[in-house]
Amino acid sequence: MGCWTVYALRAEDGTSWVHGEKWGMWDLTDATDRVRLVETVLRGGTRVGDGHDRGLGGIRFCRGVGLDLVARRYRYYSCDPPDVHYLDCDVRRRAMAPDWDGWDVEYAWGGREDFADMVAGKPVFTEVETGPALPDAVPFTSREDWFVGWDPVEWRILVLHSEIIADLVAPAEAVVSLIRSDRTVLDHQLAIREVVPWLAWHGESLTETLPAHAPYPMPMEGTVEAGVVIDLPARRLRYWTTKPVPPRLAARTAATWPGWRVERLPFGFVGHLAATGRDDPDLLLTDTELRDARWDEDLIAIRNTDRRVLRVDPRNLRTPRVEVVEDGE
Repeated sequence: MGCWTVYALRAEDGTSWVHGEKWGMWDLTDATDRVRLVETVLRGGTRVGDGHDRGLGGIRFCRGVGLDLVARRYRYYSCDPPDVHYLDCDVRRRAMAPDWDGWDVEYAWGGREDFADMVAGKPVFTEVETGPALPDAVPFTSREDWFVGWDPVEWRILVLHSEIIADLVAPAEAVVSLIRSDRTVLDHQLAIREVVPWLAWHGESLTETLPAHAPYPMPMEGTVEAGVVIDLPARRLRYWTTKPVPPRLAARTAATWPGWRVERLPFGFVGHLAATGRDDPDLLLTDTELRDARWDEDLIAIRNTDRRVLRVDPRNLRTPRVEVVEDGE
C-alpha cells in the first residue's frame, strides 16, 4: 500500500494550504528541499477557506510536514521511527543545520493534529482513526519459563538462567515503572506498546492495580518501544512512545488522572532510567548496536552528550536486584 504524506503550509502571504500525496517528501534536509516542498503544495494543494476546501478525508497519513513561513516553524513526523531518543536527537540535528537557522524546529509528537494552527485551525483532516482495542486487565507479558518468584523482604526478583531471561523468552513492548512513597521502584513489562491510550483507558486505578502484582526485571534498551513512569509521591505521570499522541488523546488521559501532572518524557529509555534513579550502562545499547539500528554518527554523538548531562532523580530511589536461581528453587 505504501505511505502517504500530509503537508500543511502557511505561505508568506498568510494563506493556508493542505496537500497529500503517496510517498511524498518529509525529510527536509536543506533549503532546496524546503523550496521544492512549498512549490509542490502551492501548485497541487488545496487552499483552506476558499470555498473549495474538501478536507483530506479517507486517507491514513503516516508521515507529515508542517511549514509556517510566517512564523518560521517546521514540524514533522514519520512512520516507523527507530527510537524515541533517536527522534529527540534528530530534532536537535535539524535545528542546528545552517538551512534551518532561525527556525523553530520540533517533532510533531501529536501527529498531523499539531499542524492545525498552520491551517487556521480549520478541521481539514477529517478521517477518524479508531484507537487500539485495549484489554480490561493489565496486559503483562508472560512469566512462564523464566520467573521463579518475588521476595519483597530481600527485595529480589528470582529468575531462571539469566538476568535478561525475560527479554529472551517473553520480550515486552513497553515498560511501566511505579515510584512508591517509600522511594522504591517497581518495574512491569507490558505486551502492548499503545501506552497512552492504555493510560487513558485505565486511569488512576493503575496506582492500585500495579502494586498488587510482582515486579519484573528492567528490560534492556532496544527490546521495548514505549514506557511510563508513575511517580506516586509527586503525582506525576510521564510517558514516552513513538506513537502520535493527538491533543484530544492527551486531554483524555489527563482527565482520567485528575490532579496529576501528565507529560511526555524525553530521551526515551535513557530518560526512563534517569527518571527512576538509574544510570546503568549495562542496560543501554552500545554505539555499535546503535549503528546497527540505523543511527548516524552525529546522532550518536548527540545522544552521548544527552547521557552526560541528563539529571538522574536525586531521591536515592531503590530498585530490586535480579538473582538467577538455576534449579528453580
